Amino acid sequence: MLGKEIIMAEPFYFICYSRADGENVVLTLADQLAAGPPSINVWLDRRNLQPGIDYDDQIVWALQRCTGVLFVMTRDSVSPNSECKREWTRALKYNKPIMPLLFHKDAEMPFRLEPRQYVDFTYGFDSGLARLREHIRWRATPEGVLHTLKERLDDAHRELIRSEEADKLRIEEDIVELKHQITEQQQRIGNT
Repeated sequence: MLGKEIIMAEPFYFICYSRADGENVVLTLADQLAAGPPSINVWLDRRNLQPGIDYDDQIVWALQRCTGVLFVMTRDSVSPNSECKREWTRALKYNKPIMPLLFHKDAEMPFRLEPRQYVDFTYGFDSGLARLREHIRWRATPEGVLHTLKERLDDAHRELIRSEEADKLRIEEDIVELKHQITEQQQRIGNT
């Protein structure tokens, strides 16, 4: 227990970014999302890390508990040696939805995150922010929940193929549970 449960209200989105070339825009993004309307709660290392507690433990805690990951795609964040890769890879392991946000036109989508569609901020911050807000709102609808479950199932199938023998049972159990949740969600949508 990190003590963050008291500080961080849920649900929240984890913001994955590179400090090398994305920090300024991410601080603005976090402020705008929090300002609303509606207010969208985010976890940002620069603002939510607690002193005296292991950095990596706090990142893992936030990734395990977040609603999803907002991956800010800049030149550095998509580079092979970026810390971001460790974060979004861990988010995939935790079956978290990842929403790519394109901030640099030449930032290429990481291979494992394709075929996700990104929210394009390269034509203007305000239009990208409006599109992101709409997408987050849609994710909370019954159809958006179903989409997220199917996306997580696809990610789990990809992970299963590449996994070590020791992880296969956990992933297979996740797949069974996701299929069950998808069936239930489809029934909910069918009954509305």
